[in-house]
Amino acid sequence: MDQEQRFLDIIVEREKISREKLTAAKKEKKNSGEILFEVVIRLGILSRDKATRYWAEATGYKFIDISPEDIHPEAIELVPKSLAEKHKIIPFDLKGDTIHVAVYNTADIIAIDMLRRTTRKEVVVYLANAQKLTEALGIYYGDEASIDGDIERNIKAAIRGTIARNEQDPPFVRLIDLFIKKAILDQATDIHISPDEKVTRVSYRVDGIMRAVFIMPRKLHSGLVTRVKVLSGLNIAEQRLPQGGAISFEYSGRYIDIRTSTMPTANGENIVLRLLDKANIVMGLDMLGLEPDDNETIVDLSLKPHGIVLSAGPTGSGKTTTLYSILQQINALKRNVLTIEDPIEYRLAYIKQSQVNQKAGLNFAAAIRTFLRQDPDVILIGEIRDLETAKIAFQAAMTGHLVLSTIHTNDASSCIARLMDLGVESYLIPSSLRAVLSQRLVRKVCQRCKEEYVFNESEKKRYQLDLHGLESEQRGAGCRFCGNSGYKGRVAIFEILKITPTLSPLILKKVSSDQILMQARREGLRTMKEDGLRKVKQGITTIEEVYRVTG
Repeated sequence: MDQEQRFLDIIVEREKISREKLTAAKKEKKNSGEILFEVVIRLGILSRDKATRYWAEATGYKFIDISPEDIHPEAIELVPKSLAEKHKIIPFDLKGDTIHVAVYNTADIIAIDMLRRTTRKEVVVYLANAQKLTEALGIYYGDEASIDGDIERNIKAAIRGTIARNEQDPPFVRLIDLFIKKAILDQATDIHISPDEKVTRVSYRVDGIMRAVFIMPRKLHSGLVTRVKVLSGLNIAEQRLPQGGAISFEYSGRYIDIRTSTMPTANGENIVLRLLDKANIVMGLDMLGLEPDDNETIVDLSLKPHGIVLSAGPTGSGKTTTLYSILQQINALKRNVLTIEDPIEYRLAYIKQSQVNQKAGLNFAAAIRTFLRQDPDVILIGEIRDLETAKIAFQAAMTGHLVLSTIHTNDASSCIARLMDLGVESYLIPSSLRAVLSQRLVRKVCQRCKEEYVFNESEKKRYQLDLHGLESEQRGAGCRFCGNSGYKGRVAIFEILKITPTLSPLILKKVSSDQILMQARREGLRTMKEDGLRKVKQGITTIEEVYRVTG
């Protein structure tokens, strides 16, 4: 049996994925020239982590979940930086005459041979997730430290009005590139370049929290703004009005879409760059942190032939990722799926995706009208933000289509009132709305430095911990891996409001959100705070994080 067939058999056995999807992947591989491993990731059949594990099993290699703290410094010293970076190799252990290395391309025989000759040792090869491998390379071969040093050199050169040592490009050109590269390494979602009275501050949003990173003289601000505007295709002469644009950035084989926004302030133009890094979008219902009963509910909703499913929460709470994960449950080979988004954050296989273009007159409402002439089964609308979009969405749901969308409300029960505020008639809501998924993102405790923490009396009183049966929790002490924050990564906490026969008459009577919530809780609704407390007990997050996002 060849490796690819073994790989497919493992997927079917472990994931219960239909042979039909895998047959489509094989056809895609034949026409695209990619290896099957990469095709199943691109088509969203498997996450990169799972695909790597199964590919290792199919090819006879050991899989390693590479962790920076598990890497032996003596092994790093044996392998030159040029070799490690060129071939994406991380040496992580050294035992006598044997060096153990992690790679993401086991077919790179030349690299393994060069390792043997360079180290003069036997080489044992393991397969690792490409993204985690890149992170480890950045930490152990000085990429991040090098970028920090390059930024400082270019800031000094910009102050002097010269070009930095060993550089060819002007300092403002290099600075913006370096700020973006550092953001990618730090897994930041946003870069803020903010002018103050005497200084300009560069801050990153990492795991939902702002971190001030660099401070430079105020006189450099206009040069940074001009460079961002040039890259984004904006008008460099316009300083009185807000502007928005986009940058496509390539770094270490990864392509990142960056949305830029400028806003005039009393001290100059404020710049925000939002990074849409496809490598950091974790999709799949099993990756969202759902409890088993909630996961079952969402799978059931994805199979509905018609109706509306809404994902609620503020900007940056992971709503779009949740909807993408629901789309992955839908067999797009058998159902025609169309989306209208602003912007398209991730390309989905077999799904027709469109982007809002206000200048051309393509808004959410106009797109849905067109979609209804495209024989759709499932429609994803980026956001319901006005009555026109809401009305057409409900019309689509009533005429045999499954509609997925987002809406900005604080919790699931408030969504009903929000729809009525927009002007949706109350009788339309219970007949078309299937469920509202409300969510927030909380930071996860760093698994490298976590330790047990016993609550003091003040904390017990503040968080009413006696009611929740909590005496202690897992907290991160702070380490190099998490930037000494004690947290690494985020997970969603949910509440799912299903529209049941007992809730329908309450909606028709236009009762308050509190009354709807009370009835839903009688029927088993678990609030976001309660879901968060479960994750505290499981050692995933902390009580402080749960209260930070739920109040």
